Amino acid sequence: MLSDSPSHYGSLTRSLHWLIAILVILQLTSSLFNIFWEGNVYSQAVVQWHTTIGVGILSLMAIRTLWAISQLRHRPEHRGSLQKAAIWGHALMYLVLLLMPLSGMAFTWGSGYGVYVFDTAYWADADVPWAATFGQIHAPLSWFLSALVTGHIVMAGYHRLIRRDDTLHRMLGR
Repeated sequence: MLSDSPSHYGSLTRSLHWLIAILVILQLTSSLFNIFWEGNVYSQAVVQWHTTIGVGILSLMAIRTLWAISQLRHRPEHRGSLQKAAIWGHALMYLVLLLMPLSGMAFTWGSGYGVYVFDTAYWADADVPWAATFGQIHAPLSWFLSALVTGHIVMAGYHRLIRRDDTLHRMLGR
C-alpha cells in the first residue's frame, strides 16, 4: 500500500526513508573516513559525487517532507514515555536533512565554485559572501547529523531488542 496507516508506514514512506538513509550514510561515512584516512579509495570514489548526492538528498527530503505532512492523520503513532522525544527527534532530523544540502550548496556557490550536479555546473562563478558564510554551518551540521543518525539507529535497536515492539517492523514493511 502506498499510503501510511495507523499500523504501518506505506511503501512510499519506507522507500524514501531507506533511500535517503543510504545516501546520508554514504555521505557521512566517506567524509568521516577521509578525516581518519586521507585519500582512501572509498572517500575518493564518493567525494566526486558529494554535491550530486547532496542535491539528491535535498530533492528527496523535500518530497518526503511534503508526503509526511500529507500523511500526518494516517501515520502510526509514537507510543510510550518517549513519544515527545521521538516526535522532536524526527522533526529535528528532517530540519537538519534539509539544511545540510542547502548549506553545502550555499558554501560552494557563495565561494565561487558553482554547484555541480552530474558534472553540470549550476550557478557557477558566483562570489556571494552571505551564502559562503551561511555555508559554514555545513561541517558542524554534519557532526550533529551524525549524532542524530546514531541516536536514531540506537533507538530503533532499543525498540527491537529491549521493548520488543513493532516500531522497526513498521519501517521494514513487515
